[in-house]
Parts: sequence; structure tokens; C-alpha cells
Amino acid sequence: MKKYGARELILQVAKKLIDKNGYGNTNIIDIAKQGNVSVGTLYYHFPRGKIDILLSLIKEIAQDFKEEALRFGFTGGIDFSTIKEALTNYLSLIIKLHKKYRLTLAGWESEILSHLDYYIKLRKEMDIEKEIPDEMNLFIREMKNLIKKFPDENLSIEGREKQLYIITQAIIHKYSYDSYGFNSDEELTNILSKIILTILRDKDK
Repeated sequence: MKKYGARELILQVAKKLIDKNGYGNTNIIDIAKQGNVSVGTLYYHFPRGKIDILLSLIKEIAQDFKEEALRFGFTGGIDFSTIKEALTNYLSLIIKLHKKYRLTLAGWESEILSHLDYYIKLRKEMDIEKEIPDEMNLFIREMKNLIKKFPDENLSIEGREKQLYIITQAIIHKYSYDSYGFNSDEELTNILSKIILTILRDKDK
């Protein structure tokens, strides 16, 4: 069995409890108890309690996103016969990761919406784009690499980077939380890939 230090053990227990019960139903006392550490030890490693634990989990998720994207292929050399095939595979990866971490991501979004002033303060205290790899920049970079692999498609992302990211994330987040509006991952990737390609082909933007 892999052994963890107190900090890593707290994060492992917190993740399991969040996955089981959701972020809102997970509390510090249960995390400490199931991790067999004192509440004092927990606060030693995470002075602001649940929000610091959640921030650490989000960092781990962001790193997983980054590593999976780099392994996936647009930068790593995996070849696809069509841009639709490549885009569908990439979107499937994003959906898989969002579904894997959906309760933790939902907790993060809930914390931001519920404590917006605190989140703004947190951003000022740290360079959050270095602490947490910027998901939007990663997505845009992968889209640019995708376009380079299919030069004959005459696609462009210039001037519509944020629009593309926001649309993609909004749809995937909604689907990851409750599967609303789509019957399967395949249906979602098919529709979303059509939306993305329409945006990339629209020369009037």
C-alpha cells in the first residue's frame, strides 16, 4: 500500500469524500477523522480549511488536464485522417476529465460564486495562472496545433479564442454535471465538433 504524508493523506481522503458526498456535504471534521489526523494537523497544512484543500485539489486536476493534453497528440504526433476525427477525440478527452472530477469542479465553481470577494482576494495574493495552469490557454494552444495539422481546411482561431473556449466549456460543464440535453458522450462530441468547426470556418468574425 502506498504511504502518504499527512498533507497528501488529507487530500486523498478529501477527494474520496467529495467524490462520494459532494463538496457541500464534506466537512473538516470528517476529513480529519477518516484521515486519522487531528483537526489541528489539518489546519497546519491547510490554514484556510476546505478552501485551501479544494484549491490544492484543483491544482492537481489542472496538472492532470495538462499532462493528458500533452500526451494526447496534437503536439505529440498522433495522426488522424480527418479534422473531425481529431477534434472528436480531443473533445472526448476533455469530457472524460470533466466527468472524472465533476464534483470537485462543481465545488470550486460553487465556492467562487458564493465567495466572489474572497476569490478575487485569493487571485491577488498569488499568481494563480502560474499556480494553476491556465486551462483556456491550454485549450487555445491545442486548437492552434490542430489547425496546423490540417492546413487544407482553411481554418482560423484568430480573434475568436475566448468565444470558442467559453462556448466549449459552458456546454461540457453543463453536460458533465447533469448530462442535460444529450444522450451520450458521442452525441455531445458530434454536435460540439460541428459548432467548433463552424466558428473556425467563419471568415466574417
